Amino acid sequence: MPVVSAFYAALTALLCVVLSSLVISQRFGKAISLGDGGDPTMSRAMRVFGNFAEYAALVIVLLALAEILGVSRTWLHIYGAAFVLGRIAHAVGLYRTPKPNIFRASGVTLTLAALIGLAIALLLATLPKVS
Repeated sequence: MPVVSAFYAALTALLCVVLSSLVISQRFGKAISLGDGGDPTMSRAMRVFGNFAEYAALVIVLLALAEILGVSRTWLHIYGAAFVLGRIAHAVGLYRTPKPNIFRASGVTLTLAALIGLAIALLLATLPKVS
């Protein structure tokens, strides 16, 4: 059973709810029903959510596949935690300012590290075993 993957899928779902709630809040507050209405704050809120969504499904699938193929739980937690913390850091950084900052940089770094780590783990797990 992919229990570790399920744990990070649940955390990712909760983060999705938080980020989408921020977009909804902006929409109500600015009376913008579709698109960004030319408002830079609305545009930024949409990009924070969109950027999150662009990575979330792929990472959860990779985590589940890695777990099914027997990658150690320790590594799964490292990858999962890196992804979740990375997306939180990125969201905080992008909400603060559209300019590059330490939160955005660390968020991108953690996210890409999780993706690369999971990709390598999957490649290693699928290599034929030499007897």
